[in-house]
Amino acid sequence: MKTKVVILGQQCLTHAQKAEMWDVYRGFYHYSESGFMERITRNTHFSLYLHEDRIVGFTGLRIDKTQVNGRSQLLMYFGQTVISRAFRGRSLIQTTALLLVLKYWKAWLTSDVWFWYDALSYKAYLASAKCAREIYPSRRCPMTEKARQVRDFAGKHWYGDTYCRQSGTVAKEVNFLNDTSVSIFPDDLHNPDVAFFAQANPRYAEGHGLLTFVPVSNANIGVLIRRYWNRFWHGRKSGSTAGKAKAKPGTVFTT
Repeated sequence: MKTKVVILGQQCLTHAQKAEMWDVYRGFYHYSESGFMERITRNTHFSLYLHEDRIVGFTGLRIDKTQVNGRSQLLMYFGQTVISRAFRGRSLIQTTALLLVLKYWKAWLTSDVWFWYDALSYKAYLASAKCAREIYPSRRCPMTEKARQVRDFAGKHWYGDTYCRQSGTVAKEVNFLNDTSVSIFPDDLHNPDVAFFAQANPRYAEGHGLLTFVPVSNANIGVLIRRYWNRFWHGRKSGSTAGKAKAKPGTVFTT
């Protein structure tokens, strides 16, 4: 059975769904249940990853319309992401990004649109680095002035004095990650994107995060569409079927 990606408004989450989310989340992060529930309220939406109607992961989303240097900006933040190990590698986060492009396509006509997040681990950074042609910061793209301005605005607005303008990183009081699979070993550094992350965020082992921005550009949208189509077509060829799932109110993709 395929995994559904369902985007819901934060206020639409039920108590049962929040309890399921906490059961998944607590295995990978050092957070109290009360702290986790409080963080939920900071997001405007959630992308739920469902297998047989059971939550196997999710991403918190915060959609902000703002102005930076006189230009309209739509900032779509990805946070509180967790996916059970058995369901990783299914492009669930990328499918969430494609859903958001479809949902907010009108904003793209009049604003700069960005996906962004606080990458606490190299795996979080690779979620974008592996599938986006344009990403900041990156070994492939020098930081543009526009990207720097948007990053500094978000960093200062959301993280205050814990944000470092020089490095684009955010200091944490403790390392909230409880996932040994995100440790970086010498062999991992053969991957140039992992090596870049380790250099750009040298205190990642202490839990510090690297603010990462992906512009919603033609090139990046093209990658998302091809990635989803290839997975969808592979599923059809293998004999799987994708029925139309219902969710109110929300948007559903299967992957």
